[in-house]
Amino acid sequence: MIVQHQISYVQSLSVLAMLQERDKAYKNLKKRGSLFAMGAPIYESVDSTKQPTEADLKMAERIVRSGGDSARALRQLNIKWKNLPGTEKELEQLKNLFFLKKYRSRIFKQADATEANLQRLNRSGLLAKYRYLVFSVHGYLSPQVPELSAIVLGQVNNPEGIDGYITAGEWAGYNLKSDLMVLSACETGLGDAVSGEGVMGLPYALYVAGNKNTILTLWSISDEVTVEFVTSFFKKLKAGVGQVEALTATKREFIKKGGDYSKPQYWAAFVLYGI
Repeated sequence: MIVQHQISYVQSLSVLAMLQERDKAYKNLKKRGSLFAMGAPIYESVDSTKQPTEADLKMAERIVRSGGDSARALRQLNIKWKNLPGTEKELEQLKNLFFLKKYRSRIFKQADATEANLQRLNRSGLLAKYRYLVFSVHGYLSPQVPELSAIVLGQVNNPEGIDGYITAGEWAGYNLKSDLMVLSACETGLGDAVSGEGVMGLPYALYVAGNKNTILTLWSISDEVTVEFVTSFFKKLKAGVGQVEALTATKREFIKKGGDYSKPQYWAAFVLYGI
């Protein structure tokens, strides 16, 4: 399909109509910076990510369904996240692409890649001043409780009341004016299917926050390959290629590479919600 067609996804016809209106409005925005990126957070010092038990998942679901808050449910899951060295390489590549003053880029990593910092930047209105937003982090998918699906920021030295998870429910409280958000994380594109409105979860939550298009992933992706994929995609955007066209061209580029990179597992996970 991708060899012959350009593919993007929209949750429903009603969302399509709203995206078209948002596209018109955002074309009139002035003085936006090119790139805001956050990633390579500091996670726990573990060799591999510790997943929750079935008992923890059921308890977390009961907490949310009974009206409990998501932070308490996430504490119940007690997931341990390993650091992602490839994400820092990805941020460095993006910095090289958008380093010139005219692009007005901002990149936050390591100790600055925290939920507390993101909240502060949102309150100051900074997040609404960038065309492209990139988060190079872990992603958490919760099929049982879609409200807990989240991107995972720094997990150490967080102040009280900050858990490092930006859940689908929390994104609605952010103010974005972005043409595109790229979630360079695993399984961020999945959610709960709601009749008449398509896939709910992070894609829809980000739309509610004010974002237009979103690139997400459908399964766990290679840390190293993601660096190359995202860098190649943004090179095309910087050259003036449209988002759907740039994503399609990057996938076709990987197919032509031959060897392992041509396998769908390395490029097909990336999908674009939007127009």
